[in-house]
Amino acid sequence: MATNFISFIATEAYVPDRGLNGLAKGFTFKGRFSAPPGLNVTSIGAILTAVGGVTTTPGQKQACDASAIFTPRRLQFAFTDGGSLSVPIPDKADLITAGKAIKGALETNFGSGSVACVSLIGEHWGRLDEELRPTGTTPAAGPDTRAAAGTKNPTYSVSVLYNNDGGKTAAQSVRMATNTPGNVPFPPYAAAIQTALGTPLPGGCGSASNVNPRKYVIDFLTTDTDNPVRKMIIPVASATPANILAVGTALATNTQTLCLNYYGESDGRFSRFL
Repeated sequence: MATNFISFIATEAYVPDRGLNGLAKGFTFKGRFSAPPGLNVTSIGAILTAVGGVTTTPGQKQACDASAIFTPRRLQFAFTDGGSLSVPIPDKADLITAGKAIKGALETNFGSGSVACVSLIGEHWGRLDEELRPTGTTPAAGPDTRAAAGTKNPTYSVSVLYNNDGGKTAAQSVRMATNTPGNVPFPPYAAAIQTALGTPLPGGCGSASNVNPRKYVIDFLTTDTDNPVRKMIIPVASATPANILAVGTALATNTQTLCLNYYGESDGRFSRFL
């Protein structure tokens, strides 16, 4: 049986985690999902209503399509008998209401309890350095995260109060490379890291989490000829768009930053909010 893709255009602009600033400002979002066998017209309509979507015709074009370096956030609905349905959600503020509506439509269609769990898959933006780096700023090499001497590399470990996309807060443990002993963040990015993490907690929960936090991933230039480019992952504790944007701008402004990517929060047990 051929795959039945439902293509749609959202009636409202896609809203990035960082808000309607920079790359995505004003673009009309075109998305699609693969309808499982047996998904009826009524349920398809309910899903489109939940995401604010209008179906498109084959080959229909739109002005200013989203960049190829962008992947939207999605809710993935896993069924008890196998298979899943993954639906893009244009606005993070609608995750819970849209999730409840889609889950309800699926269980009306396939039966109560047919949805086993719901996962959140975060958005991805590549090459944000092109958008957020200030005009006139040129990348330049700087310190490496490797210690200048010795065989042991220090790390920065801390617990933070993380605001998840379900609207609740929980402790998250963070660990990243640094070149300075004493449990301090990597000095060239210390200000941006502290903005990203907020006030540290006195301790953590000592266990894994269902949540893979939102984060920026930077490739930065170093003066180490053996390792001229390093990678660092910097989680962002705040879910507020202005704060997420502020962290990205600070990272892009740092002259050591070569490339900047952003990954939204993923949560394997988003069902608990629905």
